[in-house]
Amino acid sequence: MKLIDRYNRVHNYLRISLTDKCNYNCIYCNPNRLDSKLTKKNILSFEEILRVIEIFAKELEFKKFRFTGGEPLVRRDVFSFFREVQKLKNIYGFSTGITTNGSLLKGRTDELKASGIDSLNISLDSLDKYNFHTITKNDESERILSVIDESIRSGYSPVKVNAVIIKGINDLEIINFVDHFKDMNVNIRFIEFMPFGSNGWERNGLINYKEMKNIIEGKYSISALSSYKNSVAKDFQLKEHTAKISFVSSMSEHFCYSCNRVRISSMGKFRLCLFSEGKHEINFKELFQKNYSDEEIVDELMEAIQHKWEKHPEPEELSEMMSNNMMSIGG
Repeated sequence: MKLIDRYNRVHNYLRISLTDKCNYNCIYCNPNRLDSKLTKKNILSFEEILRVIEIFAKELEFKKFRFTGGEPLVRRDVFSFFREVQKLKNIYGFSTGITTNGSLLKGRTDELKASGIDSLNISLDSLDKYNFHTITKNDESERILSVIDESIRSGYSPVKVNAVIIKGINDLEIINFVDHFKDMNVNIRFIEFMPFGSNGWERNGLINYKEMKNIIEGKYSISALSSYKNSVAKDFQLKEHTAKISFVSSMSEHFCYSCNRVRISSMGKFRLCLFSEGKHEINFKELFQKNYSDEEIVDELMEAIQHKWEKHPEPEELSEMMSNNMMSIGG
């Protein structure tokens, strides 16, 4: 059985937020430094998340699971959880990934690899100490760079480095990123600034992927790589260098037509889109408390997926959706 919406999009990729807590306060994600309001009572337990994964893998043929946050590594005993996920992975044959700011990963990349996490995305929005602090409210750019080096040595190939580019903040660093990583086993992913409730998004803060690409091509030669059907990124190879360059063009050229992703927030809410307002949500926490069977939960999911947008609204409309907060939804 497959999870198919009314636009005939097959969904087989689930992103799960393990927590809405984070040790950073990035300006595009949590600019108001909101504290987590979750408790053990309303957050999905690891046992509940494992049941969620098994339902999606066994009943709906999902092939990929990614753990996000907040910062997923702030959650206690998370590595033990990953090892439990690996047991399901060995049964159902899916792949796993994690998106992290990397600050809690130093000295643990071998452990992460051994726990069964296949792919690693590390957020790094600036190489400049001042800019890094401006964006994250922390002073750990050198620590994150060392974690990227460590991750490569641990066998992640490539390490994906996510950089959200905001005009007037870090857009002058685009070439610096390429200069730094060009001969490393890294995929540099330049992400367009996206609107979320209260992050102050304005169109004049958006530098689109074509502008970023033009900046890079002013110094480097790049060649387009073929992308798989459901890719969110436009991928390029740096000629005569090791690194790959990608652009995530969520705002200027959306990829909704091929979307195969759904999400579950740390509170257990099933989200059809990163930008959806929560209508037609399924609350896994409530379903588990009501003793729904796996079959009944699948029926609920089949109904909910029919309400997925064909495409997300324009950025200006998204910026008005104050209920959208990346910390609670999961990036």
